[in-house]
Amino acid sequence: MRKFLIAALALLMAAPMALFSEEVMTIHLKDGSLIDFAFKYQPVVTFTETDVVLTTANGLRITYPLAKLTKFTFSAKDIPGPTDVDEIKDDVRKVTFSVDEYNVSIDGAKAEMAVRLIASDGKVVGSYKTDKEGSLSFSIAELPDGIYIISSEDLTVKIQKQ
Repeated sequence: MRKFLIAALALLMAAPMALFSEEVMTIHLKDGSLIDFAFKYQPVVTFTETDVVLTTANGLRITYPLAKLTKFTFSAKDIPGPTDVDEIKDDVRKVTFSVDEYNVSIDGAKAEMAVRLIASDGKVVGSYKTDKEGSLSFSIAELPDGIYIISSEDLTVKIQKQ
């Protein structure tokens, strides 16, 4: 199965990026959460023994434990046919996560959920809480370059600030 996924990803990543200008790759977590990554950030997907690793063109590296994933899909809205993703059911929560060199944003998470930002030495450098709509945004502009973990009951993401 892993060989099939890697082959499928290689074929999709080799396709011209213009075909996927507004398209997304969606990671489906076992808890029902969905996390979207826009193709415009040119995500490259690789696997380790225990994780799936997404690296974007701007150097963002995000790691998800394979044990928490059910699948990932590709949405090709402008291309009719079997690449279309079925409509998402209303009872499924769609979590979106974005990060740039200055800010981290989370939308669609659980309301008033605790979120911690942890440095690579294990020290908690930030504690936050999502609002009543499940959204959160915080700055990482003042943090030194390095690897950080964003951790909550729904989401654990490793990011690298450069």
